[in-house]
Amino acid sequence: MSNLSAARISKAARGGEQTLLQYLQTRKVAVYAYLLCLPALVLLIVIYFGPIVQTLLHSFSSQEAWYDNYARLFTTPIYWQSFVVTFRISGAVTLICLILGYPVALWLTRLAATRRTLAFAFILIPFWTSALVRTYAWTVILQKRGVLNAVLIYLGIIEKPLVLSYTTVGTIIGNVHILLPAMILTLYAILSRIDVSLVTAARSLGARPVSAFLRVYLPLSFPAIIAGSTLTFVASLGSYIIPALLGGREDLFVAQLIDQQVSKLLNVGFASAISMVLLFGCLVLCVAYARFIETGERRNGVGGGASMETSGWALVFYALLVLLFLVLPTFVLIPLSFSSARYLTFPPPGYSLQWYQAYLGNPAWIDATLRSLRIASTAALGAAVLGTLAALGMSRMSRLARYLFTALMLSPLLIPNIIFALGLYQLYSALGLIGTETGLALAHTVLGLPYVVITVSAALSARDHHLASAGRSLGAGPTNVFRFIQFPLLRSAILAGGFLAFIASFDEVVIAIFISGSRTATLPKMMWDGVTTEVNPTISAVSVIVISVSLFVIMLMNFIQNRSGPGR
Repeated sequence: MSNLSAARISKAARGGEQTLLQYLQTRKVAVYAYLLCLPALVLLIVIYFGPIVQTLLHSFSSQEAWYDNYARLFTTPIYWQSFVVTFRISGAVTLICLILGYPVALWLTRLAATRRTLAFAFILIPFWTSALVRTYAWTVILQKRGVLNAVLIYLGIIEKPLVLSYTTVGTIIGNVHILLPAMILTLYAILSRIDVSLVTAARSLGARPVSAFLRVYLPLSFPAIIAGSTLTFVASLGSYIIPALLGGREDLFVAQLIDQQVSKLLNVGFASAISMVLLFGCLVLCVAYARFIETGERRNGVGGGASMETSGWALVFYALLVLLFLVLPTFVLIPLSFSSARYLTFPPPGYSLQWYQAYLGNPAWIDATLRSLRIASTAALGAAVLGTLAALGMSRMSRLARYLFTALMLSPLLIPNIIFALGLYQLYSALGLIGTETGLALAHTVLGLPYVVITVSAALSARDHHLASAGRSLGAGPTNVFRFIQFPLLRSAILAGGFLAFIASFDEVVIAIFISGSRTATLPKMMWDGVTTEVNPTISAVSVIVISVSLFVIMLMNFIQNRSGPGR
């Protein structure tokens, strides 16, 4: 009896020892995961969330009552009407993007893999082309002597040029062109996961195609519609470049109002209050979207994706027109960059290399180009390192902690850049970082961080985690496990995220406007100064160079990923 009791005690002791070891091992893994996320988290707190908190505090700074800035905002018609204009135009842009983008996303789900890849090229090329370049293209197209009026007059449709620039119509067209690729990609990401066998079942039971679509497929696509509309609407709320270059005086966006208060009136406190109201609106929309998706996931499951039956020619023709709308405006700049005219006109009277010679012969343009390349390379490297560490750490966290850290890491994609730029302006003014490459590189690293986190996290979710566990069980330390097991598997994802971070930095203009200064202007900042003062074909030549750099990076990224192969 005593032997049996001793055996039980010994077994309980071993069980308790194993439980304690498992607990300590779990705690060790958790601490290691948080340590991996710490560098990226510190950068976000200091460079991103810190300035936003500082902006919040400045919004209460007033010579009178602490709420004076907010009271002034909501009691002065010219200010609160700016919010009305911003929300009204953003709503129109979102609706048009949905009308244009939903059929294209639906069409993409029905394509074979090879044709889908080609179609995605027409979407991704404008998506990763500088927003400033694309907006400048529309200024060329919509002006009185621009491409659209020249074509309409040539066809005999109109006799006098239409007034399209500096109007609400111009603002809407520019915003739709900028945001439509993101809408299509968001819609496709969810539509491709809908189980279309449900539609097939409805058809087999006698439902007509239209009825099956409206009563089965469309309700299942509501999460895609909500996701795409929310992201598009929030992005449009923070629009700055497009209304500044294409909009009229009556279409004063909130971002323009913020810039006006800082650059012209030097009223940082009031600008901070405007920013916080805009931020609150964006956060409310994001939280509402998150709650909708959470409720939808509990109520409706999403099955595996499958291709629907081949669509009719009407849908194909409609989708091709939308793709041409995305691609053609940007490439209008190519013939204009070779124009022999001394001013911007279409069609060019002749062709010459004079505007490329003007670019190459101007030291200011060359210095700005080299500066942008240095900053973008530094930001891409920093984002690749910090984003990879953060993704590795988040992969080892609990579900709740992973959701929280993912929201923190991806927040720079959701909050308008104008709010970030205003906060950085206040922080860098105190630290003496205005007009420094270091300040720009740190800010651009924050902007590039989400792209690396997304690509590396996606790669980690598709890999076999038992390989790393096997390496650790054989005595390999964390460094060797990453070096010999994880890094070879994640190399293409890290490079892809780094390339995307490079493009995001190289094309960025809003933050550069606030913090670059006159002596450290980046290439987009110099383009912005040129576009806002005098539109001339030199900007067209520079735009073609910017497009070429973006396309080269995209092709290089695709080449490296193809060489890596799916199994590497």
